[in-house]
Amino acid sequence: MDTIAAISTPPGEGGIAVIRISGDTSLDITDKVFRGRLLPSKLKSHRVIHGEIYDGNSLIDEVLLTVMRSPHTYTGEDVIEISCHGGRVTANRILKTILKEGARLANPGEFTLRAFLNGKIDLIQAEAIADIVNARSLKVQQCALSSLKGQFSKRINKIKESLERIETLIEAFINFPEDVVVDETDIYVSIKDSEVQVETLLDGARYGRFIRNGISIPIVGRTNVGKSSLFNRIVGRERAIVTPIPGTTRDIIEGTVEIDGICMTFLDTCGIRNSQNEIEVEGINRARKVISGGDIIFLVIDQSQPLNEEDIAFINLLKHRDIIAVLNKSDIKKNGKYEIPFRNVSVSAKTGENIEKLLDLVRNEFSSLSRDIFILRERHINILNRVKQSLEDALRSDTIELTVYDVKSAIDSLKEMTGEIRRQEVLKSIFSQFCIGK
Repeated sequence: MDTIAAISTPPGEGGIAVIRISGDTSLDITDKVFRGRLLPSKLKSHRVIHGEIYDGNSLIDEVLLTVMRSPHTYTGEDVIEISCHGGRVTANRILKTILKEGARLANPGEFTLRAFLNGKIDLIQAEAIADIVNARSLKVQQCALSSLKGQFSKRINKIKESLERIETLIEAFINFPEDVVVDETDIYVSIKDSEVQVETLLDGARYGRFIRNGISIPIVGRTNVGKSSLFNRIVGRERAIVTPIPGTTRDIIEGTVEIDGICMTFLDTCGIRNSQNEIEVEGINRARKVISGGDIIFLVIDQSQPLNEEDIAFINLLKHRDIIAVLNKSDIKKNGKYEIPFRNVSVSAKTGENIEKLLDLVRNEFSSLSRDIFILRERHINILNRVKQSLEDALRSDTIELTVYDVKSAIDSLKEMTGEIRRQEVLKSIFSQFCIGK
C-alpha cells in the first residue's frame, strides 16, 4: 500500500502539532528530511530522537521524531510521528515536504482503516475509536473505551461461535445421518439462547442512545409558572429571561449539564396558549416539536395557585409520556389540592429547595446506565434485528435444512458487524466520518 501522511492534531495554534506517516517507505522518506544524531531507519522500534526537519537545505523546525516499526503499531505498518511546534505554518510545511518525498495525503480515517485491514482491530473497535474522539461526556468515553478494548466484540463473537457450533452439528447430521446423532431439542434450545442474547443487546440500545446523544428534558407548562427560573437554577446561570410578565420566553433556550457522566440537555419552552402574537405563536410551535422529542418532560405547575384549564390541558396532553411534575413555588403558601397522575416533587426554583431531589428522580430513571451496556450505532441495531429475525425463522423452520439456512444467515450478519465479511460501501461510510489524521 502507499505510504500516507497527515497532520493528526487539530488545526490552529497550540503547543505542538503531530504529523503521522504510515507505510513501507516511512523510514526512507524521513531519512531524507530528518537530521539528527541517527537516521530514523537506524533506530529500534518505539524510540524517540531529537533533531531537525529540512526541506532540502532549508530548516523547517526542531522536532522530536518517534519510530514505531511494524507490526507493533496502530496501523500494523511502519509508523513515524513527528512532533513539531504548533501552528498551521510549521506543520503544513513539514507535511508538504513529506508529501514531496513520496508519501500521499491520507484520506479521512485511513490510518484507522489500515489498522482494520491489517487485523489490528475489528470494525466494531474502529467505530469505538470514532466514538472516543467525538465523546461529549464521561459515560460516552467509558462505554466507547470498553468497546475499543473488545468487550462488545466478545459478546458478538460468543453468539457467533455458538451458532457456528450449531451449524457444524446440523451440517454433519445432514451429510452423515447414520453416523451423527442430533438432539433437535438441544439445537433449538441453543438457538433460543442466542436469540435471547441478541435481544439483551437490543434492549440496551435505548440506553446506549441516551449515553451517546444525551438526554433531552423539555421544561413545559403554562405561562408564568417559573419554567425559566427552574431552567436557570438547574443550568447554574441566568440564560433565560425571568420576569413576572406572562409569555416572556418566545424561543427555545437550551442548557446542557453533565450529571453522573451523562449529558442532560434542558430546554426552556414558552407556555402553550392561544396567542395573536406571531413571534409567540412560532415559539409555541417550536415548543410542541421539542415536547414530542423529549426523553423526560418536566411539567411545571405553580402550586401557589389552583390548577386551571391550561394545567389540565397539559396533563391530558402528556399523560402517555415520561413525565415528572414539578410543583414550583414551594416558598409560597400552597393554594389547592393536586391529583396529578405523574411522579411529582415540590420545589422552589427561587430558593433552590428540593432541586437536587428533582434531579435524583432523573438519576434514578437512568440508574441502569451504570450497567454493562454498549453504545449501539444504527448499523449495529439494524444487523442485530436481522440476526434476531433469522433466529426466529430458524425456530419456526419445518425442516432441519431450513433451520441451518437461517442459522447461516445469522452468522453472516454477525460477521458483517465485526467486518469479517466486508462490504466496501459500509467501510466507506464508516471511515469517511473520521477526521484526516486518525
